[in-house]
Amino acid sequence: MLYALRRATLALRGAAAAIVLVLAAAAPAHAEAASTAQASAFVTKLVDTAINDVIGAKITNTEREERFRKLFVEAADIPSIAAFVVGREWRSAPDAQKKDFIQLFEEVSILTWISHLDEYKDVRITVTGAYSDKSDIFVESQAHTSDGKPIPIVWRIQDRGNGQLKLIDVVIEANSMLINTRKQYASVMRRDGGLDGLMKSLSTMRDDLRAGKQPKPLPEG
Repeated sequence: MLYALRRATLALRGAAAAIVLVLAAAAPAHAEAASTAQASAFVTKLVDTAINDVIGAKITNTEREERFRKLFVEAADIPSIAAFVVGREWRSAPDAQKKDFIQLFEEVSILTWISHLDEYKDVRITVTGAYSDKSDIFVESQAHTSDGKPIPIVWRIQDRGNGQLKLIDVVIEANSMLINTRKQYASVMRRDGGLDGLMKSLSTMRDDLRAGKQPKPLPEG
């Protein structure tokens, strides 16, 4: 299971994760409005919902995708994450292309996570602490598996105002999914001709995932 968790983590670096879903996203920050206790509760609820209502629920694949999509979209600041992982290319991109990329990024992220959900059935995640730093709150946790030592996971949270918390990054064993994704995307854009080339590669990944195929991994940054 430890191997499965790490393998799934490597696959998710090209997605979002997302999640997954633990980012230095450029967005208004009001972390002082939320406490570390609130952020810890946010992560605990997110994890419990994912395990009980998505991963461990006896539902169809269609229902599982719908539930995970709802959870992912509500928890993560997808537009800010999308802008950050594209980097410099984002500033000069037309609004219509930005909108299309956000939708594509969301779809690839969700499908990538879903393709690995079964590998997390025996994983138990517990929150162990939290601290704040400027605009961010970092919630520390450990993933416990049946065949290995605990894996440290840090969830980076930002407050969007009025107590609305959003997941910005997931850092697994000191590897930021946000930073890794940005590096990978930069490599693809250098190789394939900017944002257009990246979107073409992600479209292929999306189609492969939809067809139940293992997509070709993006190059390491």
